Amino acid sequence: MQYRTIQFQPNSWQSRIAVVLGSALAIGVAVAFVLLSLTLAVILLPLVAILIAVGWWRWRKIQAAMREQAAAQQKRRGDGPTIEIDYRVAGDPDPNRRE
Repeated sequence: MQYRTIQFQPNSWQSRIAVVLGSALAIGVAVAFVLLSLTLAVILLPLVAILIAVGWWRWRKIQAAMREQAAAQQKRRGDGPTIEIDYRVAGDPDPNRRE
């Protein structure tokens, strides 16, 4: 079995320029990606904050409406008298026991 090794060495000025340009391109793409991410974050964070604030406001409004509706139902229904009676459970072994 014969093993071969490959060595990448810049032998000429063209290959050295290609390595430098490739590295510059890779760094440029990375910097562009970081700038794009930061730009999106700067744009989207205030929008998300506004949406959360509006949602919170609407939720509080819905809660207030539900509280008012429950209070109105309670008024309409009225607080009638509570009837308390003595009772005995059928089949209870101790008829004098009260809980």
